Amino acid sequence: MGKTIVSVYGYSENIVPGNNPWEQVVSDRFDGAMDLAKFLKKHGIDVDMYISGGTVSKETGRIEADAMHDFLKKRYNNLEEIVDEVILDKESKNTQDNVNKISSYAKEAGADSVFGVSSRDHVGRIITQQAYLQNKPDLTMGVFSSNGSYSINGSNGITPMILEPPFFGQDDPKGLYGMYSKLFKLTPYQKVEIGQEIVGKVEGKQ
Repeated sequence: MGKTIVSVYGYSENIVPGNNPWEQVVSDRFDGAMDLAKFLKKHGIDVDMYISGGTVSKETGRIEADAMHDFLKKRYNNLEEIVDEVILDKESKNTQDNVNKISSYAKEAGADSVFGVSSRDHVGRIITQQAYLQNKPDLTMGVFSSNGSYSINGSNGITPMILEPPFFGQDDPKGLYGMYSKLFKLTPYQKVEIGQEIVGKVEGKQ
């Protein structure tokens, strides 16, 4: 029987202008994570859920991961039937921290795969970090996109693009990472994915 980690990326309660409400984003990410966990469990794979987020709320003083965990327990009363263990990462402050810590934890826990779950307009950064900031070839890392977006601009029916770092970056990974980082500096609140499935077009599959 295999073991995988479903890693739910945190969302700060300190909402900035242009982003959707905390409960809306968190519930969307957890719904996606639980759908994935149910599928894995159905196929005989043990599932741990890893919730990351070390930002402290300015209003309540709650740590991001604690707030999300409390929300999860209230939303799903059958959590223990699906998830073997819930792990809280209360230190990560950004996507890079998240990926580094989850990959280290997965190795310690004896998991052979990790699926990161986050909003549609966040998954691209997770993929980039997974490809270039973790060097554990014995660990399979994937991304599962939830239905919604965390940014208001990203929720207007825009289909996210998934860049394939191994394809574009195999010759120059640092160059690709620099290029991708710049895409997210277009405007402070327009962190949306751009275009359609570029890899398929480049390979002539579309």
